[in-house]
Amino acid sequence: VMITFLRWLNVRGIRESSMVNEVIGLVDLILEMSIVVFGFVLAWRPELLVQQWVTQFPEPRQFMYGFSLAIISFVGLESISQAAQETRRPATVIPRTSIALIFTVFILALGFSTVGLGILPWQEFKAHEADPIAHLASHIPYLGIVAGPFAAFLGATILFISSNTGVMGDSRLIFSMSHFKLVSPWFSRVHPKYHTPSNAIIGFGWVGIALTIVSFLTPSVLDTLANLYAFGATFGYMIVFVSLIRLRFVDPYTPRPYKVPGNLKWRRKDGSVVEVPVIGFLGLLGVSSIFATVIITHDIGRVAGPAWLAVCIGYYLVFRKRNGLPLFGSVMRDWEQEQVDVLTRAEEFELLEEYKQALIRRDRRLGVPSRWMEGA
Repeated sequence: VMITFLRWLNVRGIRESSMVNEVIGLVDLILEMSIVVFGFVLAWRPELLVQQWVTQFPEPRQFMYGFSLAIISFVGLESISQAAQETRRPATVIPRTSIALIFTVFILALGFSTVGLGILPWQEFKAHEADPIAHLASHIPYLGIVAGPFAAFLGATILFISSNTGVMGDSRLIFSMSHFKLVSPWFSRVHPKYHTPSNAIIGFGWVGIALTIVSFLTPSVLDTLANLYAFGATFGYMIVFVSLIRLRFVDPYTPRPYKVPGNLKWRRKDGSVVEVPVIGFLGLLGVSSIFATVIITHDIGRVAGPAWLAVCIGYYLVFRKRNGLPLFGSVMRDWEQEQVDVLTRAEEFELLEEYKQALIRRDRRLGVPSRWMEGA
């Protein structure tokens, strides 16, 4: 029922969907910070935290399992970039939003784990896997009688906005894939009234409903969903790092107003300068190790994840073959014009001018006429 409602909400428009997330997210953030702060002030015992750290540190396999689940804390981060196509001046907005989200998630994840193990032994959380935050909040003096029920409400609303973020972000991703002929053109159709990717939203919603129903048939719903997300997130982030590294080499001309520090400049024989992303290589190595950990420690993810990939790859191959498209190659496109169109629609006119100038300088080095000279 909730996923069906979210599909309807997202078909109405990204503004309505984002407004729901903003209002509920602000309330959730206040409640989460309140639990952490009052937990530290009224109930936290550092000696209990130290005692558990020293005497009950997890075994290597348990540590690896928890380590791989930590990536779930950042659910929704990728949806920021997936909504960039509908954002004005994304080069400014997206980096700021991403950095703020990363910082907030890190503080809350560290805060909850630290305050939790300083108030209750870890066995208490094991016995309350379905509602650990509510159980923690109920043990805060004076506020526990109120904080417990509020924390249960908090968990429900967090799941709600996370699901909303998934429907919003992944539907845009599928819509983009359809535009580039990676999936059926059916997913690229937009609603005649609201101008949203309605077919992509509806299609992805059915996938979410199916996964939810299957998860409820397993002994532990949360564990099953965590396994699936851990596999999907780590695999997806691996692809992101590979794409980042490749784009730095094949397209050094696109303006990148925000770059993670630690880039090495390398001048190639053609005179172009490539900024080699050292952090990108380190990130790929780190996420690859987490992915290996997921395969080793997550029984459900080890089976369901590759099976899901096999189904999707099979669909891709059948779709491309039926439409006479190359199976393992790209459809020829004017990527430079595509980039110009993207920057124009996003109203990034300064970056557009910078991009054209970079292409003109490249063409001059190569000794060929530049089609970007006019109006540059």
